[in-house]
Amino acid sequence: MTYIKLATDGIWKNKKYYFPYIIATSILFASNYILFSILQNQSIKNSMFGSQLQGLIKLTLCLLISISVIFMIYVDHILSKSETRELGLYNILGFTNQNLKVVITIRLIANYLISAVIGLILGINFNRFSFMTLQRMLNIKEFKYSSVTGATQITLIMFFVIFLLLLFIRFSQLKKVNPLDLWKAASNQEKAIKAPVFSGILGVIILGSGYYLAVTTQPTMMAIAKFMMAVFLVVFGTYLVFSSFSILLLKLLQKNKHFYYQSRHLISVSGMLHRMKSNGISLASICLLCSAIVVALIGSVSMEVGKERIVKLWCPSDITLTTSRPLTPNQKEIITECSKTYHVQAHVAHQAEMTTPIWGNLKGSQFEQGNIQSAKYQLTFVSLADYNKAQHTNIKLNKNEALFYCPDLKAKPTALNIGGQHLKLQSIKSFNLFANYDHSIVQSAFIIVNNIDNFQKLTKEPFIYLTFLNTKGTTRENLRFASILQTKLGLSNTEYTSKYLTETQLIPIFGSFLFLGVIISIILLIITTMMIYYKQIAEGLEDRQNFQTMQQIGLSQRETSQTIHSQILMVFGFPILGAIINACFAFPAIRSILKLLSIYNFTMVLAVSSGVIVSMIVFYLLIYLLTTRIYRQIINQRIY
Repeated sequence: MTYIKLATDGIWKNKKYYFPYIIATSILFASNYILFSILQNQSIKNSMFGSQLQGLIKLTLCLLISISVIFMIYVDHILSKSETRELGLYNILGFTNQNLKVVITIRLIANYLISAVIGLILGINFNRFSFMTLQRMLNIKEFKYSSVTGATQITLIMFFVIFLLLLFIRFSQLKKVNPLDLWKAASNQEKAIKAPVFSGILGVIILGSGYYLAVTTQPTMMAIAKFMMAVFLVVFGTYLVFSSFSILLLKLLQKNKHFYYQSRHLISVSGMLHRMKSNGISLASICLLCSAIVVALIGSVSMEVGKERIVKLWCPSDITLTTSRPLTPNQKEIITECSKTYHVQAHVAHQAEMTTPIWGNLKGSQFEQGNIQSAKYQLTFVSLADYNKAQHTNIKLNKNEALFYCPDLKAKPTALNIGGQHLKLQSIKSFNLFANYDHSIVQSAFIIVNNIDNFQKLTKEPFIYLTFLNTKGTTRENLRFASILQTKLGLSNTEYTSKYLTETQLIPIFGSFLFLGVIISIILLIITTMMIYYKQIAEGLEDRQNFQTMQQIGLSQRETSQTIHSQILMVFGFPILGAIINACFAFPAIRSILKLLSIYNFTMVLAVSSGVIVSMIVFYLLIYLLTTRIYRQIINQRIY
């Protein structure tokens, strides 16, 4: 009973440390529970896009579980430091290490039980709301809500394992020591460390390499792989820069006598130098969390906003048929019968003969053929006669002249060398025969020439024939007609493109990205808030004795307040500045990936990015102002 009282009294006396931790852990518990529930929902499993959605949820869960483990270990380390003096006192009063282990175990069990109960209450109450939000965003009425008991069991077991890990870490830190060792440990300061020149310079090089990859990422199939490599380099480089290069920077500030020998700067810089190694890692974590929030929101929101652009670009007509020969009388009859059956008016808007696209890259006036992995463009040749008929024009071209159309290419080429032929190009702004062959995410480019027979040999493939249909009817009728017509004509997904089916397919995909992006961003915001809060606690515990010593030799309360603001601004200004820099260098990579998906629009992405970054700065400053109070309270506490 004594152990329980000591454990609960310790939690209550340190409630400003424990309660935010319990709340954050409860939210993490609820978030994992909700995602496990959605993952196990049978209606989602059996839906058309269930496998893709489940794959995204599994990736999100892996990220969320990793974040949960790292966050809980970090905060528990801060809590253990705040309890050091208390446990040292118990040790002096005669408690053995085994007795202290019992107290620690009871506290962790209490934390687990309280977090699990609050987390389950939050998870169960918000589970239906989350499911309905997902259903609305994906616009899939077939999704049916159902409570999943397995999600409760999995989440309880997972967090129990995490708390066992925390218990193991606590026990490993509680070695056989003298009664005064724990008491003294609370006042020990790290020795000054030397400036790690090599690792600091290495961190700058690695971070610069990550930035270079992000900036030079081109919109190809390899873009996502390069972006992930850039992310890895930026993460590793950020940790090195914050933990090593920051020490070099502080050393330089220390050598600046005009800056250093001011009371608020002297205490701030010298205090940070004494513990910057551990400081840098936590600050880098905050920086990367802020960076992840910004990038996740920019990417997911841009995809959601830009999905209409894909539909308009890929589907200039309501239905596009890609066949190896012109439509047969039988196929035309099938179209007529289906339109009558489903009360849809369907008519052929355009027809055209084209070459099978060739993959490659445009470099100046040269087109270099390649494979789909490295290609940025698929190039198709169209006859001038078909173009004039579709556009209702009467353009004439000389032998070596051609028209060029590529909607996502800003710098339009004026000449092109391909297959030993030199063409003078004139760019056009509209093209009614646009088609995305094979539903590829590689950008489509079209060249209109007098005679496409001269270029057919480049493809080594037969001609393809495109038929563009426009329909008139209700949305439901058009959707049913488009779905049945594909089956009746016996065309594969790569041969058949429907605006209505494309919209139906894109809404779940991009809706899933937005839903999970928002969830992850909210969780990361909570984690960031808690990390800054506990960082303030850690800073306060480290600085308390220094400030009180300085006050004893003449530092006034006003100078103390100025020093506190100077140090906190210096410490917490680095992460948000680093996050903004990371976001700026990530912008070209995000742009390339959005271009790859044909949803890039500079004005739209710039507006989304600016809104997200400004919101993040405001949120970060708000956290800073709210958490500064706890730091000042700890500084003003007397050391007994």
